[in-house]
Amino acid sequence: MRQLGFKLFFTHRLALLAGAESLRSIREGLLWLLPCLLVSAMLLILGQCAQALGAPPELVQLLTGLHARISSIIPLLVAASIGYMLAIKYRLPQLPVAFLCLSHVVIAIYLLRDYPLAAATFVLFIAIASPLVNVPLMARLHRLRWTRLVDEGLVGHNLKGTINMVLPGMLTSLVLVGVLQLLLHVHDFASIAQPIAIDRLDNPYVNAILLTSTNSLLWFFGIHGTYAMQPLMDLMDQAVTLNAADLAAGRPLRYALNSGLLGCFAFIGGSGGSLALVLAILGFSRNRSMRLLALASLALSLFNVNELLLFGLPIILNPRLLVPFMLVPMVNVSLALATVQLGWVSPAVVSLPFTSPVLLNAYLSTQGDWGAVFLQVLLLGVGTLIYLPYVRSIQRQSEQHAQVYLKTFDATFHGLEERGRLFELDPMVASYQQAARNALQLARIQQLSDYEFHLEYQPQIAKGSGLCSGCEALIRARDREGKVRAPWELLQWLGQAKLMPEVDFWVASQAVRQHLAWRKVGFELPITINISSATLASREHGQRLLEILARAEGKVSVEITEDALVGDALLTQQWIGQLHALGAQVYIDDFGTGFSALSYLHQFPVDGIKIDRSFVLAQREPKGAQVLNGLLRFCETLKLKVVVEGVETREQLDFLQSSSELIIQGWYYSKSLPGEQIPGFVSQRAREARVVSRD
Repeated sequence: MRQLGFKLFFTHRLALLAGAESLRSIREGLLWLLPCLLVSAMLLILGQCAQALGAPPELVQLLTGLHARISSIIPLLVAASIGYMLAIKYRLPQLPVAFLCLSHVVIAIYLLRDYPLAAATFVLFIAIASPLVNVPLMARLHRLRWTRLVDEGLVGHNLKGTINMVLPGMLTSLVLVGVLQLLLHVHDFASIAQPIAIDRLDNPYVNAILLTSTNSLLWFFGIHGTYAMQPLMDLMDQAVTLNAADLAAGRPLRYALNSGLLGCFAFIGGSGGSLALVLAILGFSRNRSMRLLALASLALSLFNVNELLLFGLPIILNPRLLVPFMLVPMVNVSLALATVQLGWVSPAVVSLPFTSPVLLNAYLSTQGDWGAVFLQVLLLGVGTLIYLPYVRSIQRQSEQHAQVYLKTFDATFHGLEERGRLFELDPMVASYQQAARNALQLARIQQLSDYEFHLEYQPQIAKGSGLCSGCEALIRARDREGKVRAPWELLQWLGQAKLMPEVDFWVASQAVRQHLAWRKVGFELPITINISSATLASREHGQRLLEILARAEGKVSVEITEDALVGDALLTQQWIGQLHALGAQVYIDDFGTGFSALSYLHQFPVDGIKIDRSFVLAQREPKGAQVLNGLLRFCETLKLKVVVEGVETREQLDFLQSSSELIIQGWYYSKSLPGEQIPGFVSQRAREARVVSRD
């Protein structure tokens, strides 16, 4: 149990490190570089092949020059991509933050311009590390009021986000300049000196292990190992040159440890001996994405180019691969040294470019020793075996992690990790999904801008007298062709765009305007309008609505849905009280179809309810009829006014029986009508009611 507890503790800590948001942002951001890295690597390989085939020097120079130029902007792209991902995490404007992180690398390159060795060593590290510090600092500064140059009401959202990043960007840039200036005053940072002399290579095993492990560790943190250890690499090149001189003079070769041995045997496929990792994935992993990445990396790894793996898997800041990434070169170089010192393989006497092809580099560096080629193949197998448990571990985690057997139920729970990954909030996916939603929303609102909105009024008839006692204002939309569109989907779009308060204000204004127009011609009829929960949830919006309705002097009442009563109860009670003070009435719309909390009827002083059309249709079934009758008896007991919607047939009308007066709204009496037709309809209903009463 103690061993299991330690394992769980270690696994948990490792997962925390691997899953940390900042590290995840790095890994996700670096994935964007893969196409660029692939193009750069292919240009390098084409340049090497062109040179080997004796192509014109201009072509070779063109290909290698393009590779060098693309490689020079990799730190800029790294900083921008990581900054973009962190901007999503901290809810900052993504592109301005990405460009600011890019500018920070430009600042670092400029400040280190007189220190080429330090620049080659640390620029990539600065590109990875500076966003981790600067973006959270920018987020903190962005929250401070004094750093905001504009308010949202003055400019658009995008312009506001961009301008308000100016001061945080300037301040973080100044901090970076200050830190780098201080570091440049440290001699060891600005001018990296050669740590050991050539005559100190008398202990090759210790030096080899230190060199290879340091190179891997530096790359793990995104620091270019070859550049960071350039003085040591120069020393290794010098050892090859001295070996060649010894060979020419007929003396024994002195330096088994040299750049040729490192390039041919320690770093097979690139730093970390990553060609072995490619073979382990292709041979033993069933993870489709890993296999595709390994397959794409295979040709490049043969030229000791492994940036696709470093950034794609990734290896950088991936604790699951740190141990084999360090161990494989250490084992390779130790075995290679032992083989050379035993005389089984010749020492390297020819300096070759690091990107020379695998197998060929071993043959040429040792001047045609096939034993070197065999040794390289053997070391590839050893490296594959070292990487194999880690590849299988990743495979198991993706397929069988967290299986729990429940003895009582004789059942095994599978797929906890798969489900977690399936529903995992990926910031990149979320970002694109939100962008797609925003684009769709904008397109819909632009479509709505072409519509002409207007109100129609559906009469409400008192069942007992047959007289028109009021009407409900209903919003309608007419497209460019003059066709009237149903409003339900359009209102949904407006709700998603958070524009319903504006819609409510417009409806209230139009209803009040219609009431005033009727009153000018000596006609009055109560109007009810629908108010959304978004308007009631804001004290400011509610106050503005009251100011509009006050002009109607209580002749325009409101209908609210049950979801509007779920929010701030005290605010809603105050709002209803203010409406009553104006003389307006309040109805609960679609009662029984929403949250259906009967407590609302005694908690809020509403005047009546509107029974939804679904209850009228359900009365054809026995249970539906019982529910509708029970609802009517319930309203009688509470002395609530009742408006029944959706009555379309005589049968439906006759079913509705109540000792209280029922108000009927539906096509049986009338569809919605334009405002100018309502006075005529009311007069006609009055005449028909008189005829019925005489009969």
